[in-house]
Amino acid sequence: MHLIPPKDRYQTTFFTSLDSLVESNNPVRIIDAFVSMIIQNNPEKFQYRGLREVWRKAYSSSTYLKLFIYGYLNSIQSSRKLETETHRNIELKWLLGDLQPDHKSISDYRKHNSSQIKQIAIDFRRFLKSKGYIKGEKVAIDGTKVKAYSNRDMLTMKKIERRLSNLELELDRYIEHLSRADIEDDIYDEIESLEPDAVHKQLIDKIAQLHTQVERLQEAKAILENSGKKQINTSDQDASLMKSLDGLIPAYNVQVVVDSEHKMIAESQVSTYPNDLNELKPIMEAMRKNLELEPEESVADKGYYNPEDIKELEEEGNTKYYIAPPKGYHDVEKVKFTYDKETDEYICSSGKRLVLKQKNKNKRGKLCAVYQGIECKGCPLRSQCTKSKYGRIVHRYHDQEWRDAYKERMKSKLGRQRISERKAIIEHVFGTLKYWMGKIPLLLRGKEGVQTEINLYTTAYNMKRLMNIERFEDIMYMINNYDWKMA
Repeated sequence: MHLIPPKDRYQTTFFTSLDSLVESNNPVRIIDAFVSMIIQNNPEKFQYRGLREVWRKAYSSSTYLKLFIYGYLNSIQSSRKLETETHRNIELKWLLGDLQPDHKSISDYRKHNSSQIKQIAIDFRRFLKSKGYIKGEKVAIDGTKVKAYSNRDMLTMKKIERRLSNLELELDRYIEHLSRADIEDDIYDEIESLEPDAVHKQLIDKIAQLHTQVERLQEAKAILENSGKKQINTSDQDASLMKSLDGLIPAYNVQVVVDSEHKMIAESQVSTYPNDLNELKPIMEAMRKNLELEPEESVADKGYYNPEDIKELEEEGNTKYYIAPPKGYHDVEKVKFTYDKETDEYICSSGKRLVLKQKNKNKRGKLCAVYQGIECKGCPLRSQCTKSKYGRIVHRYHDQEWRDAYKERMKSKLGRQRISERKAIIEHVFGTLKYWMGKIPLLLRGKEGVQTEINLYTTAYNMKRLMNIERFEDIMYMINNYDWKMA
């Protein structure tokens, strides 16, 4: 048959070098140049063990950082899988100089060096900004729920109390059996294969296990009381219960800012809040701090509509925000209300008056004035307007003029256009990241640990984008000629 035969496994070949086994334009060389340049220019920032001239020599930060960026770029996140790859993957052998850290060393570095990994992520974004790949003219903000590395069991105070009560009853029952003089006879009928001494030991072990469970529940109860949370996860105490396509799961809310020019990630933050209402200000301030970037325009979906934060951000900086207000009942009802500044009253579309009833009412933490209809009786539109027998109520916030002007901006042609552009800028970013993450997206627990993994994911994403945009030679030139010295 006309087939290509394999080479003879036992045929001796000429000796070769690791470098000759990796193509001259292989992306792994970009990872090597990037990490090497940062650490060479900032050795004091990346010290990790190996400072004492005794015991076994340690692996450097350079080895771990190269390994993790390569791993997350190729959907290999597990420390055990990374260890396996160092033994058989030619690219990793070249990248690490044929070093093979064990999985515990790999795991320990990722757990205990969040600051170094964060610095790598920020420095690469600064590099992209300096080269024009993150321009900051227009950015989009969005969040996604990422399942925590934990079980689904969320404890409430009621659940904890019930479990503690059941455990106490079970403990009493075992202790009673243990204290009885004829314990061997009582248990021997149930477990015939065990000797009395073995039964006695088994009871003691069971009691010790129950005491351990009680202690853990009491710790969880104390944390729940001090944190102010309504529920807590036993595996990952920072995780919160959030809605997802798989139902309610313990998760984190991953926030991302994407630049519109080349769809690069300019900032990423991990939040424990289940919605995006209060996430706009923190992530924009983080981007301003880390990249010294003040975008001209910022777009987000209605989940970020927080008038106080939008107003404050626009007054502090030069960014215009395009965030559509959520559509509620009052946006579709037939009755409209117009404010008369001279009389300090509202006039409805039927010409009826709503007069001031209360000033400085606290509504969900925001001050507003309350206006109530005094001519609602007999109005033909009353059934479509209100069910209250006292008349229709309208709340007017202290910054209502700004709110009304902002809503008009969102209704304008430019506002609608900016909102429609949001999906094209940012939605595919989450699609790529979720694809890389796979079924088990996170391997670290706690907010800091999750932030570490997100920093690795976003760095790998930005690097992949750059490789798709520019030629290998141009990227290598830019990396080797950039000033990587940190301030």
